[in-house]
Amino acid sequence: MDVAKFLEEVCALPGHSGFESPVAQRIAQEFRKYTPNVRIDTLGNVRGEMGEGGPTVLVCAHMDEIGMIVTGIEEDGFLRFWQIGGIDPRILPGSEVTVFGREPLFGVIGVKPPHLTQGAHKAARMDELTIDLGIPKEKVERLVRVGDPISFRVPFTRLMNDRISYKTFDDRACVACMLVAMEELKNVSLGCRVVFTATVQEEVGSRGALVAANDVHPDMAVAFDVCHANMPGADPWDTMSIDKVSVGQGPTLHPAMLKRLLDTAKRLHVDVQTDISSRRTATDADSAFISNEGVPTALISLPLAYMHTMVETISEQSAQEAGRLLAGFLKGIDENWGEWLCY
Repeated sequence: MDVAKFLEEVCALPGHSGFESPVAQRIAQEFRKYTPNVRIDTLGNVRGEMGEGGPTVLVCAHMDEIGMIVTGIEEDGFLRFWQIGGIDPRILPGSEVTVFGREPLFGVIGVKPPHLTQGAHKAARMDELTIDLGIPKEKVERLVRVGDPISFRVPFTRLMNDRISYKTFDDRACVACMLVAMEELKNVSLGCRVVFTATVQEEVGSRGALVAANDVHPDMAVAFDVCHANMPGADPWDTMSIDKVSVGQGPTLHPAMLKRLLDTAKRLHVDVQTDISSRRTATDADSAFISNEGVPTALISLPLAYMHTMVETISEQSAQEAGRLLAGFLKGIDENWGEWLCY
């Protein structure tokens, strides 16, 4: 699978938390390349099932993205807005955006220049910023409604050393990892039933994963999300190597699942590192493991630099390796799963 090509297309689609329909339809098309058993559930999760019999494994990566939402129209036609999910206001001034009104509208987030400010310069607060569409208020009111979503408008960028950079890699890059695994498993006779799920509303509370887990009733789950890659100025204790796949360890993650992942990585020669979460993981794993009567859960993470910005950066090779690790893990699950899934 061409990870970069897929991400260049799918990350350009709008899919804010609660507004995921456009990207969900595209991901459903991609799932159908590997299984005919694809559906979009009531909340908007995209599910693709592979395999029959044996234990049920829920695999999830979220497809929603951080973004903004129109909260008001000023007298001069400028738009007020607020965040959907976590956005750092420092990245906003000077950004290009698309407002998804009655038609897509391009705009810019302006800020008062230093020539017109007095005293020390400081980062602008979100409630001090507006979006300039370059059109009069009367036309803005015809095309834009309060509640319309807004996304960043940036180019897809290929960097050196197998790196790619774009918006929304958190977490559609991990949807791509799932697709890598699905491609490898397409002609494999699995000993388990796998429900691959592109989940909704992770950025505002991991709601899609909880709904999917409560419905699917899995025997075990694997969540896929990004973690912080090493970058200038970041504490090395808080980051992971961008060239390795990360596996999670912590209270919400089952130790036997972790051991199985590490054993699989060793067998497949996948270079992995352990990412410690002392409390919760802030991923779909947190919802999956407390669903129903409790679900043994593992976490695979793709290291990503500059999270929640317009230049999220990953290693394409690491994404391929993460998908290969998942496929190898799933190949090893059969009716004897209860023998190793214990403390």
